Amino acid sequence: MRHCLQGEQIGKHNRIPADLQSRFVLGSIRNPWDWYVSLWGYGCDAKGSVYAQTGRKLHWPYYRHQLPNEMGLPAFSWGYTARQAWHDLSIPVERWREVYSDSRDVEAFRRWLKLMFDPERALDVGEGYGFSALSSEAGLMSYRFFKLFSSIDQKMYQSGVDASLPGLQQLWEQHGFVDFFIRQEQLSDDFYQALDKAEVELDQQKQQQLAEMVNTKTNISSRSSASDYYDDESVALVAKREAFIIDKFNYQPPEGCAL
Repeated sequence: MRHCLQGEQIGKHNRIPADLQSRFVLGSIRNPWDWYVSLWGYGCDAKGSVYAQTGRKLHWPYYRHQLPNEMGLPAFSWGYTARQAWHDLSIPVERWREVYSDSRDVEAFRRWLKLMFDPERALDVGEGYGFSALSSEAGLMSYRFFKLFSSIDQKMYQSGVDASLPGLQQLWEQHGFVDFFIRQEQLSDDFYQALDKAEVELDQQKQQQLAEMVNTKTNISSRSSASDYYDDESVALVAKREAFIIDKFNYQPPEGCAL
């Protein structure tokens, strides 16, 4: 979008302001089974916010600036800061570091996945995930999805939010504002469809630029294909916690794996 549409990247993983939600909005999505392997593999390379947050007991700059921004708070909150800091004193850092020790270790990935889906460890990963009602039933990917692509905003941190599959489907119908999703698995085809829906035309030079950029990857982690890491139990864990995304985009388990 930067090269083809003179786009500008402003920050990362920011919420879309209310005054822009009525514009034509693109979202991006990825197969959840692959996403979790990638997130873990990124951590094995000592990269990413989840890796950083789970590997430390206390980090005051994070509480002061990043956490309020990630939760969409208008200002710093002593309440959330105190709760997060108190919890962080008990983060099992060694357990987290152990599961990040080797990106080729299949069993380490499966232990990591269980930590990610353990309700008692929800605050470990930061981002406000553990404060959200979604963390009771939905995974981090669904939390990020609703945080970025819906207008639910601070309601997601209130009690009474239904995080079941029917509940999340209803939340999306009421608060979702994305006009088109680009699936990472078919990036170029979906991007062209998005441009068509947005009534944006590219000249020949920009079409050529896009074709050359399609296979350029970022945030690459050192790990094998997703199918190498899953067994029946771990496939079912992702299926349960990311049921909304799997249902909405008709995602299937990695090749050779079955529900």
